[in-house]
Amino acid sequence: MTALPDARPGLRSDARRNRRRLLESAREVMREQGLDASLGEIARRAGVGNATLYRHFPTREVLCEAVFAEYGSELEEIRERVLQIPDAWDALTTWLEETGAAFATDKAFADLVTRGMAESPALNELCMRAMGLAETLFRNAQRQGAVRADVEFTDLMVVMYALQQVVAATAQVAPDAWRRHLAIALDGLRPRDGGAPLPPVAVTFEQLVAIGECPQPRDAVERAADPEPCLPIAGVERVPAISDELWELIEPALPSSAGRRGRPSRDHRQTLEGIFWRYRTGCPWRDLPVEFGPWQTLWKRHRRWSAEGVYQRILERLVQS
Repeated sequence: MTALPDARPGLRSDARRNRRRLLESAREVMREQGLDASLGEIARRAGVGNATLYRHFPTREVLCEAVFAEYGSELEEIRERVLQIPDAWDALTTWLEETGAAFATDKAFADLVTRGMAESPALNELCMRAMGLAETLFRNAQRQGAVRADVEFTDLMVVMYALQQVVAATAQVAPDAWRRHLAIALDGLRPRDGGAPLPPVAVTFEQLVAIGECPQPRDAVERAADPEPCLPIAGVERVPAISDELWELIEPALPSSAGRRGRPSRDHRQTLEGIFWRYRTGCPWRDLPVEFGPWQTLWKRHRRWSAEGVYQRILERLVQS
């Protein structure tokens, strides 16, 4: 398994305290909101500024890896228990029930198992280990005749995706409702005389991966609880996130636009304001106000700037000012 990162050695005591608070806060917020949790909320609960968060964890992927490295996941514990069960059907159903129970209390765990994290090899490997265990249990049960022969492994994974959605949709009003729906799905896996054949085409593995990579919108309850909406309120003018004075300070840290046509400096400023808006509100990339430009452009530029160390350069200029 790819090693997850440890804390950097040689940190000052105050930096270690900040890192500890950030990890504790991140674990709490990610359990509530998943791997796409609001970084601004994480910093707020830790009692530190966003700059402190980015100083310790320059990207979301680094923070998520550190959280799972610190607190571990329930994957290995569940794996050890179910592999000790001799009956293949009991092992499969136990895994599904325990995983569903973990989904109900930890959205980050649910995200990890069902879709991984595209830009984190370490977390993606954890996801693949979970899928590998699920496939082993499924194949064992099918060989013993406990699962109908025309069911594909990807059918089981779609059941897991559906279970995750049921858990999220019923959490506030009927937190145990997922157990009934899992029982219905499990009953559909069992062979029986006179059962109707399944449609011939199952979801392919490639389609399964595509499902996992689709942006995951937060549920309506979380949206209603936001201190401010992701989209601007009609008739209310948005206050720029970056003042002229601040822009003058940080502009030199951004990639040079020399030789390019148009108004690139304004474009960079608009892009950075859009990224700030996204992390301040915690909204999905797709929900960014159109005034910031296409969300795909902002997302790609944010990824590139993270990889090129642009945010670190901005932070250094702010610290030196």
